[in-house]
Amino acid sequence: MEDTLKNLLYQGLGVAVITKEKIEKVVAEMVEKGKVTQEEGKKVYDDLTSEAHKAGVEFKNSAKETAREWIEKAGIPSREEFEALKNRIAELEKKVNSTE
Repeated sequence: MEDTLKNLLYQGLGVAVITKEKIEKVVAEMVEKGKVTQEEGKKVYDDLTSEAHKAGVEFKNSAKETAREWIEKAGIPSREEFEALKNRIAELEKKVNSTE
């Protein structure tokens, strides 16, 4: 029953985009209607919020990786490469200024 309930909630609410408040509301309604006990409701709430958090972290990591790939394909230098170039230019300017 619990797995079926969780699957139904996952599908119905879209775990990756639901808020904590929305989860609380749905679980409270289920408890109020007698579809689950208070203990089952707490477990479902804990499981859903955990899954939502994991989905958020996975999305964030995926978005970062995609952004890195786009930046790399576009030929945009990384911060480290930019700083290395900036330092190299500063050193070359010192050399040019010292020979004048």
